[in-house]
Amino acid sequence: MTTSTVAGPDLAAVSALVGFGLQPRMRPLDNPRYRDLLQRCRSERPFRSAVEALAEGLELDLIEVHAVEGLILHPRHGSIFTYRLADHPTLTSKERLILGLVHVAIAARAYPYPEDLEEDGATRIAIDDVDAFLRHLIGKLQEATRDSDGLALPHAGLDTAWRSYAKLTPGRPTASGSRLTRSSSQWWIAEALRWLVEQGMATPARAHGPGHYLLAHRFRLQVREAASIPAFTLLNDLRRTQLFEED
Repeated sequence: MTTSTVAGPDLAAVSALVGFGLQPRMRPLDNPRYRDLLQRCRSERPFRSAVEALAEGLELDLIEVHAVEGLILHPRHGSIFTYRLADHPTLTSKERLILGLVHVAIAARAYPYPEDLEEDGATRIAIDDVDAFLRHLIGKLQEATRDSDGLALPHAGLDTAWRSYAKLTPGRPTASGSRLTRSSSQWWIAEALRWLVEQGMATPARAHGPGHYLLAHRFRLQVREAASIPAFTLLNDLRRTQLFEED
């Protein structure tokens, strides 16, 4: 079914719903119009088909129509809505690799098993936990390098990323003592989580103390779309091995 079955004011409604979906921090429970349009998308097949067609034209995949998270869209490679670390104007090439490694580590730390990606709900994570996991990863990679039989790395960039991360100190406060500096590994984890908050994929879990966050279902769905990438597979394998060793 195509948008030919939806006309006039309905086309404006379709566009409005996709517009809401492109504002990832907006939630339908906070916006009556968004909530009503989302309900139409969930219950009216012609309306949903029109939403899917508009998303298709914008090179977006409609991942889920979620009652709480809203319209969840995933930009395809090359879409104008795709965010790439290379587009970040203030990062060096090595810093982009570090930040990319941190994002993958957050996902692997939060969802070590395939069934974790099928659940619905928030997952709590802490900066300290992600840093500890990355340093465990680095230890394993260093051992593999010394043994020369090593782990097969998905691409050279991952090798550069973990070596660069290893040179960072776990935490170094600024002169005022109030914030971490850019030379701290935990600063990069906080930066990655800050971006996830901006994208509506995480929220600070202040009740659990500083440095704790809740990863939204929206983040899980984005990870699910990218779960086959080699770097995620490698970190997932190491995380599962770590959990087995801890038991």
